[in-house]
Amino acid sequence: MKKCFIISFFTTITNFLSFVIIIIMITFLLKKSLNFFVKKILNYVYIRWGNIFYEKKVFNSLSNFFSLFIIFYLSKFFFNYYYISYVEIIFNITFVLISLQLLIRVVNSIMEISTSENDHKTIAVNSFSQLLKIISIIFCILIIIAIITKNNLISILTSLGTITAIVILVFRDTILGFVSGLQMSSTKMIKVGDWIGISKYNIEGTVLEINLISAKIENFDKTITSIPTYDLISTAVTNFEVMRKKNIRRIKRSILFNIQSFYFCNLEDLQKFQNIFLIKNYINEKQKEIGFFYKKNIHTNFYLNTKGLTNIELFRQYALEYLYQHPKISNSETLMVRHLEPNHYGLPIELYCFVKTSESIKYEQIQANVFDHLLTASKEFELEITQVVNLEKKFVK
Repeated sequence: MKKCFIISFFTTITNFLSFVIIIIMITFLLKKSLNFFVKKILNYVYIRWGNIFYEKKVFNSLSNFFSLFIIFYLSKFFFNYYYISYVEIIFNITFVLISLQLLIRVVNSIMEISTSENDHKTIAVNSFSQLLKIISIIFCILIIIAIITKNNLISILTSLGTITAIVILVFRDTILGFVSGLQMSSTKMIKVGDWIGISKYNIEGTVLEINLISAKIENFDKTITSIPTYDLISTAVTNFEVMRKKNIRRIKRSILFNIQSFYFCNLEDLQKFQNIFLIKNYINEKQKEIGFFYKKNIHTNFYLNTKGLTNIELFRQYALEYLYQHPKISNSETLMVRHLEPNHYGLPIELYCFVKTSESIKYEQIQANVFDHLLTASKEFELEITQVVNLEKKFVK
């Protein structure tokens, strides 16, 4: 009897090894054959989605189905009736795993096809595909449990209903990320490749990726910041992409002048300023107005009873004309030189205009050149620029 047991054991081992070798050979041959014919077809007829399916190994998963059914049929010749029930369980589990593999590869292929360009649909496709993968994996795990335990899948799903709250809590970020992805796609707020800024986290950079859980942003210092996807909806986000598409960028900066340096211009001053080409016509027109006004309102105090020109007014007009004449400043957008509210340090004069570029390096160079010129030109108008640090030191003394 012992001899029979040994013979039976070795027979089983031999059958098992032979079966494994046959599995490997069948899987290899079917995979190679199917890929060979598919590649030939794709070489003759160019189909973009077909090439992507081939690269993502979708056809390999299809060949696994054929291999599985052939192997299951052959298993009846290698194993006796006692082992067939276990083979069926293994077959069912393998079938579920291959189906999951096929689904994931098909989803990856669809993502590749749908996200070839950085548009707002990409976010929705990514969110939906990642959620589909998660649900598929969970569902496959439940099916495998049902196969092993030989229970009904519905009864297993019913028992999971008691822990719904825990499931929702565990997948909270996933659910919020999915909803955020759909909102961003429908409202066209943000997409991959956009230049954004988030003041809450002091972030400004380019969006590299938006997935179901997090968004990756490459800052201008080349660091990578990851934030929850739903923060792109729940917090204030500034999108600079429209500005970059128009290829313009705003200058909004002020110069602080000491009010003590403001004065009315006399005839000698006006003659000196008339040599400045940018404000020559402006001074001539204003002098005509002043002369007409003075004939109607003769008074001993000339400056207070006429529309006398001031050095700060002439500087504002000079700055405005300078911006209009600057080749790198857009005249089609808002352009103005205005007063801000005076404070205890002086009067801020703000420049509000748009540069004809959105590139940071060129923008900073143009902005610096404009203010270098105006800060230096203010001396010609005998204006004093307030230096807050020096004033504070003076007050401390």
